[in-house]
Amino acid sequence: MIATTCILVLSVICSAYGNVLTRRGLTELGPLEDFRPVPLLRYGWAAVRNPRVLGGIAVNFGQFLAWLVVLSWAELSWALPMNALEYLVVAFLGWKLLGERLDPRRLAGIGLVSAGVLLTMFSWRGP
Repeated sequence: MIATTCILVLSVICSAYGNVLTRRGLTELGPLEDFRPVPLLRYGWAAVRNPRVLGGIAVNFGQFLAWLVVLSWAELSWALPMNALEYLVVAFLGWKLLGERLDPRRLAGIGLVSAGVLLTMFSWRGP
């Protein structure tokens, strides 16, 4: 169970950091405002050429590989709720690296989700 939890934490950190990198890259491009095919393709092409977006994709691929390991070792009904730890990590990284605001309501919601994760964490007695 310790190995599974460590790989799961690695997966969560990779996913959160990959999303932060992608967000930062997309912020550099500006918001997508035109959903017609040609502007949408142009925006997508610019996104996949942005180094931060590419970094986010690479880190999220690492998360996918770690997640495959977790799913091969753990029950899905345990692993998927544990993945919600990402909300806590993303909130922290968003605040620290992106300057996002964390108001009390958002923090309370993240706290409730984290409490549910703690309850779930101790419910599985894996190999």
